[in-house]
Amino acid sequence: MEHLQLFLMVDERLYICRSLSRNTFKLQLKPAIGVGSAFEGWSPRKDDAVYRLLIPLKPPRGHVFHLELGTAEEMSARNCSVHVELECTCLRERLVGDMLCFLHHPEEELRKNQGPSLLGTLCTGPYLDMEKTTRWFQILVKTAWVYLPCSRHCRLTVLPSRHSCKLRLTNASQSTLLMEIIFGVEQDDSNTFLNIE
Repeated sequence: MEHLQLFLMVDERLYICRSLSRNTFKLQLKPAIGVGSAFEGWSPRKDDAVYRLLIPLKPPRGHVFHLELGTAEEMSARNCSVHVELECTCLRERLVGDMLCFLHHPEEELRKNQGPSLLGTLCTGPYLDMEKTTRWFQILVKTAWVYLPCSRHCRLTVLPSRHSCKLRLTNASQSTLLMEIIFGVEQDDSNTFLNIE
């Protein structure tokens, strides 16, 4: 199987991941963006190519992201921390009725009827925790994989990583595709994405 076919399988799996996370209070995944030499056509050798994808993250309903930029040196690497805050959704609760407001309902009622906020699952304190986020995404990828017909004749291996999701896809003829999925947040609706620390 050609690398393009393997890549299309990964793209299909990421679509399933977006669907699985869509109506939750976990992160919302936007379509992946190919980055780096393998996508720009100048990778030294096709067999050594690692396909890197940036997945933009959006906050779930009832949450807001605030980017905290570091020093000038950290900014040159386009890294940032993501401060997560809850926002009032009482109007949405009254009009749409699809969620309870995290700010104005007791924690016990939220736990019983809706589940925890992003702050209670993928954050450490008020900050998005990349290790927790990576583990969550790795589980999501494995869950999505079983929905694909190609999973019967291709093997997915999630490689150890703490701040990105590294995947190896191997088909029956032992052709492999290495992918690294990194996470980013858009800065001020600018189409500029910053890596999350």
